[in-house]
Amino acid sequence: MAVELDWEEDARPIMYRTAGPFGRWLMTTFWRLRVCGLEHLPASGAALIASNHISFMDPPLVGWAALPKRSFRYLAKMELFRIPLLGWFMRNVGCIPVDRGRADVGAVRTALEVLSRGRCLLVFPEGTRSKDGRPGRPRGGVGFLAGKSGVPVIPARVVNTDRLLSFRPLEVRFGEPLRFAGDPGDRGQCQAFAELVMRRVFSL
Repeated sequence: MAVELDWEEDARPIMYRTAGPFGRWLMTTFWRLRVCGLEHLPASGAALIASNHISFMDPPLVGWAALPKRSFRYLAKMELFRIPLLGWFMRNVGCIPVDRGRADVGAVRTALEVLSRGRCLLVFPEGTRSKDGRPGRPRGGVGFLAGKSGVPVIPARVVNTDRLLSFRPLEVRFGEPLRFAGDPGDRGQCQAFAELVMRRVFSL
């Protein structure tokens, strides 16, 4: 599946420029969204944002929380792109499809290109949504991307998105950046870094 990468942060598609501010207003008004640690997100330049994943709302919420400071690209499972309206929306807000059934070299290549262009990329190191809110074992992909690109990893934690219907206050907490100084070709080092990232996420 082709992924359009030509738009810059100051020339984002109309879908991103309208849905983002509206979504942030909605979450702030009805779910009392609180954003902490936004100063850790760089004002310019590439970064990987690594978050826990407990709800379908996590990807847009973390992106909305970063506005108006930065916009994100997202890695998302390919199955979602096959849903007609949702797939169209995801393509227009910068999502990159990932085939989780195999080593998706194309998605990795696209992710690295996004970072090489100085943009922010949101990833979920656990690879899937936690159904009970507990930390899952992360995959080493975040270490590989950080090592190959040399960009900082910003841990992020979402709180209460798994309880949307109760209207509990939502939180997005960004933490201090981490750097991967190991060998991206070493799976053990990538895995160890991914586990470090998730420990930081859940310490926020």
